[in-house]
Amino acid sequence: MSAYYEPIELTINDLDRITLPDFQRGFVWSKKKKNEFIETLSKGFPFGTLLVYPESEETGSRLLLLDGQQRLSTIKEYLSDPLVFWKPNNSDRYQQSLKDINQLLEDQTGEPKILNEKEFDDLVNGGTDAVANWLDQLDDEKGVNASTRTQVRTIFKDLHANIDSYVNVTDIRILAIKFTGSKEHIAEVFSNLNKGGMPLSKYEIYRAAWIHEKVVLSPAGSSKQQDKILGLVKDYYTEMSNNAEFDLNGFSEDELTAERSITLSELGAALGMFAQSNLGALISDTPNSINEIGFGILGIATNTDNRQLDILSSKANQIRDNLQVILEKTERICVNLQSTFAKLLRRISATKSDCFESGLSASFKTLSYFAALWDLDPDSEEYRRSLNNIRSYYVFDSWTKAWSSHGDQRLSDYYPKQGKRTYLEPVSQESFEDALNQWLSDTTPGINFNRETKALVTIHANLSYLSTTVPHGESFELEHIIAKKRINEVDSDPSNRKIYGGALGNCMYLPKQLNNKKKEKTLYDINCDGNYDELIRDAFYFDKEQLDSALSALASKNVEEVNKLIFIRGSQVGKDLINKLLKA
Repeated sequence: MSAYYEPIELTINDLDRITLPDFQRGFVWSKKKKNEFIETLSKGFPFGTLLVYPESEETGSRLLLLDGQQRLSTIKEYLSDPLVFWKPNNSDRYQQSLKDINQLLEDQTGEPKILNEKEFDDLVNGGTDAVANWLDQLDDEKGVNASTRTQVRTIFKDLHANIDSYVNVTDIRILAIKFTGSKEHIAEVFSNLNKGGMPLSKYEIYRAAWIHEKVVLSPAGSSKQQDKILGLVKDYYTEMSNNAEFDLNGFSEDELTAERSITLSELGAALGMFAQSNLGALISDTPNSINEIGFGILGIATNTDNRQLDILSSKANQIRDNLQVILEKTERICVNLQSTFAKLLRRISATKSDCFESGLSASFKTLSYFAALWDLDPDSEEYRRSLNNIRSYYVFDSWTKAWSSHGDQRLSDYYPKQGKRTYLEPVSQESFEDALNQWLSDTTPGINFNRETKALVTIHANLSYLSTTVPHGESFELEHIIAKKRINEVDSDPSNRKIYGGALGNCMYLPKQLNNKKKEKTLYDINCDGNYDELIRDAFYFDKEQLDSALSALASKNVEEVNKLIFIRGSQVGKDLINKLLKA
């Protein structure tokens, strides 16, 4: 068998020949990693090989970069701004140069620190001409003499020489492997890179493997949903192109607009973005969450087990034939779920209207809602009943940890054609309270509110006091009822907390202004005019006598008594939450 590769050597000048395939990953290296890599170049150490594919056999043809994007992007970054890399590794030299220049100018003008770091950096990056113009201006404004200007120029000249010598870019030789096989195998080669280095996610592998599986969208203006999908694909590539150090091979926004042809993987990613834009209460705006939802919906629509999404490409015709139906169902379910969960999960803020607590949310859990509703008539009683019950299951499933493991396996039970699980039957009161009690008993001591507690308090608040007794128009904050400061005075060892200060029973929302006013006081301390009577009642705030007793117990380090009160209120809030969810 012939080997479809050969070694080649590239220079810095060859970087202009590099392009990225449209399935390439984004830039992932941290600033620290970039600095370490440039330091490697500075020492003249080898830094691994690249994998490229020539567009033609002609000498100097463009090269498609299959592996090594981070290394080459960092080199290009260095070429455009070497100071940003040289400075952290040569801070003593940098600071001394700045200090010497300012000292010379101070001796001449009597003014200290004429140059700050930003101004100094701009002059270093601007080169000789920038320095000369700046010194001429100083001479005009402050009468800096020729001798001082010469000394300052010398410092800049030496600094430029030091920076230029940090990495001798002309001597860099980039070892590369040139893939000489068929162009049709490029995506497969890229996918196989998952076996080493920075692992690819399964969605990145789909992106590469399905590059030739096309979906042609309907003509412009005939479907607002398909127009939106195309717009999301274009936005993705435009952003990627703007952020990448290399051009995207073959990407043309005009061509995409005219042909309206996208790949199956692009459809999956865009469908996730489409769902997120309509269901922000449950779907976070992160690549992983968006991909899980988008490809998951395609799995539901084609009855493809989420554990076997790699076979979606074999169902491309089914997706093409039913694309409009898939998009309409997705949009409708998103709108219905958003209407439900926005009311439950919204954090009240004066500056942000769409800010949600996601501590109980999970992608497979959300996908189960799509699966359960997918084939139901949206005008049917079954659809309305399922949608209403989903609210309760959202909390119940969190307490029972239903989606904590093997979520993809559990999800398949909700598929329409499986029908093993539905949301048609409500959670029973008894089961709900049993789940609450078990969850409360599993709570661990601590002072900070975890994501689950924040979400539960948000739901309860939105169903009770935030919707009735507390005026809107300002931001709200999560508050420790027994103040954090008081607890820390007694229970200060972070490795051995004994008080349940971060538990459900010690948490509620207060208007930011009121919270700042209250500090370590209680609501009773500032309720002179009875303004907060309703809030105290509706939020299940501690009974005054009980609270006084708990604060007294806290002062005497009677931890058991403090925790008892916190658990009592936690149970009250939890049961009230259950009643309100089941009542709706």
